Amino acid sequence: MDNHPGQPGSAFAGTLPRTSLPVAITGWIRAGMLDADLAGLASIMTERGLPLIIAAAGESRAAGWSGSEVRDGLGQSLLASAVPATARIMTTTPVSVDADSLESVLLRMPELSLESAGEAGAHVAIVLVLGPDSDDGWRVTAAHLLRPPLRDGHGHLQRQGPAVLSTWDATNHRFEHFSWAVMAELAALVEVRAGDLEAEVSARTGLLAGLCDQRIDDPGAVRLALEAARTGAEATPHRL
Repeated sequence: MDNHPGQPGSAFAGTLPRTSLPVAITGWIRAGMLDADLAGLASIMTERGLPLIIAAAGESRAAGWSGSEVRDGLGQSLLASAVPATARIMTTTPVSVDADSLESVLLRMPELSLESAGEAGAHVAIVLVLGPDSDDGWRVTAAHLLRPPLRDGHGHLQRQGPAVLSTWDATNHRFEHFSWAVMAELAALVEVRAGDLEAEVSARTGLLAGLCDQRIDDPGAVRLALEAARTGAEATPHRL
């Protein structure tokens, strides 16, 4: 994964002719709307139960598509690429929000704001913000993690601001990834070891990239490949 300090972000994969919305997550990746790294992370965290919020201004249009069409389509494709590992790990339906920034999301969903964090904690979620780009298409411009509050040594509640997971670098035409900085937090949220989560996301990223290279855009074929990889990983003994 290209998500460690000092390493470059994910290269721009190109743009497909946008005659219709992609139906599989690989189609969205090949269209350059997000990359395999971000898709891998988002699908893994979604299947482990972390809420996913996808935001775009509904009335904005690019390449003939409205923001509401794009955010709903991407949300369904990400949900379809999430493969629950056990009955305990359930997928969640992505929330679609008419907003063009994280700040707008928090204004429309005040229950997610820092001020709403109380003794029971705050809502935690991954937020993908989409927007039109200079190529007259759509792009995930930024991905954020809404984080739970912490308690200091005296038991006082300490609110944490959102963490940036990925951003789109329009100058270099690539996604920059920062999830490495909060990998331990992400792992704690879904009750797995940080190293295990990093390996799982890396494997999912590699698989999605391979499917994109093979131009496999059928959602059924993508789903079968993901399920086969999950089954194989669960059958492989882990070394202590």
